[in-house]
Amino acid sequence: MNPAFNPKSLKVAQSEAEAAAIWKGRKSIGGATGRISDYIVMDGTIPTGQLPYVLRGINEICHGYGLKVATVLHAGDGNMHPMLMFDISKPGEMERAEAAGEDILKLCVEVGGCLTGEHGVGIEKRDLMSVQFAPEDLHQQMRVRAVFDPAWLLNPAKVFPWEGRLVA
Repeated sequence: MNPAFNPKSLKVAQSEAEAAAIWKGRKSIGGATGRISDYIVMDGTIPTGQLPYVLRGINEICHGYGLKVATVLHAGDGNMHPMLMFDISKPGEMERAEAAGEDILKLCVEVGGCLTGEHGVGIEKRDLMSVQFAPEDLHQQMRVRAVFDPAWLLNPAKVFPWEGRLVA
């Protein structure tokens, strides 16, 4: 525990049963949130020293979009999962949640983090790759990918914009 962060308390599981109870709570968060709201979950990673700043930023972003957020995180490695809550039955609310999610991921990159920690880029974050990488970096990454899949048959349109693919 880093005393510089001045934590109020720290609890370490003393048994297998306590550890299992902690993990059960952690694994139940998505289901519990889903019982009260529709939500999308983001997956950005930040330098751990930026955690207070980014948590405040997440709250401000969501407040600006009129949304609630519950953030689950691995505080020790800077991997965070803001769960942006919205009502799918309200027109435009899902789009606001998606826009808020993009702003959160941009904030992660702005403070020296990245767009994803463990969930990957896929389609959802594909168009944000240019926020983290310069055009020449993306081009080089696409060249490497094209070596293994010259026709872009494997997972087409994921990670890199489809228009930018390099076809041999």
